[in-house]
Amino acid sequence: MPRTVVEIVNWLLAIAMWLFVGRAILDWLTRGRVTVIGRLFHLLTDPIHRPTQRLFPLLSPAGVSLLLALLFLVLRVTLVFTYALLT
Repeated sequence: MPRTVVEIVNWLLAIAMWLFVGRAILDWLTRGRVTVIGRLFHLLTDPIHRPTQRLFPLLSPAGVSLLLALLFLVLRVTLVFTYALLT
């Protein structure tokens, strides 16, 4: 895989990871109150967050967001190490 493709995928995973970290922090700080920034984070992350929330119904929304952020971090690390080993 060309280096630029790996870098683009890594950047996209990083953006997704930080969006979920931001959503978890906002959910924790606002405690259910609706804010403009909170709605933006929900708009950007709901397509992935909602199905995951159905898979883990016992977790809080902030917990699901942190779980997804951790998943994206693991994917980034795996991508970088795999690329480094293959080149």
